[in-house]
Amino acid sequence: MFYFLSKLIWFFIQPLGLVLLALLLATAGLLFRSRRLARRLVIALTLAFVAACVLPIGDLMILPLENRFQKPDRLPATLDGIIVLGGAEETAMSGLRGEPSLNNSAERLFAALDLARRFPDAPVVFSGGLGDPWNGIPPQSDIFRDAMMMAGLPEQRMILEGQARNTDENVLLLKQLVQPQAGQHWVLVTSAYHMPRSVGLFAKAGWKVVPWPVDYFGRPPALLPRSNLVEQMAILNIAQHEWIGLLAYWATGRIDTLFPGP
Repeated sequence: MFYFLSKLIWFFIQPLGLVLLALLLATAGLLFRSRRLARRLVIALTLAFVAACVLPIGDLMILPLENRFQKPDRLPATLDGIIVLGGAEETAMSGLRGEPSLNNSAERLFAALDLARRFPDAPVVFSGGLGDPWNGIPPQSDIFRDAMMMAGLPEQRMILEGQARNTDENVLLLKQLVQPQAGQHWVLVTSAYHMPRSVGLFAKAGWKVVPWPVDYFGRPPALLPRSNLVEQMAILNIAQHEWIGLLAYWATGRIDTLFPGP
């Protein structure tokens, strides 16, 4: 229920969802002769959209998330596992074209390959589902496996979990699968903006991990404004989604603090 409710709510409160909702309300105002309401909604929508496109709101929101954890200067001599969370895989396109397709978070896979090379005895553990076998859409775990094998990582080095639909399920299902023990050393690879929520969930599950953040989007607002408005809105969308995710996970007791840190 939490998964489906979160997706439904997010559809309407994401930036473009709010634009759509405001346009629908403004249209309803025109149809029912409430022109004052329609005019106010259009003005408010225009001002908000211009601000989101021109001001570095997305960068200001995502930088605290990305800067919350830093890569450690030194890793343990041995690792018991390299954990990679799903999110870099394009499931629909991979199914359509019959080959692994990745998105802007592909750095997760590159980082995992680098760590696997540096620690040849450590298994690479992946979690990610969201497949649809009825429509030929593979789970994220299948795409990850195929992409890593194309890059030269043997399949026998991988431990794959292909049922998780969100980060909460990533942690719970992975813990059941690998059954980590006290004193072991596990490295967690995921996008930097996603690391606070992920570490909070691992901590709640009693599983100590070493954060290895990758895939950065934010940049200091003092730099020149972004000329790509799509990119500007995409960063705002990611940041808003992650802050709302933190709030929802904290409010429902899935993490112990609103903004987990080192």
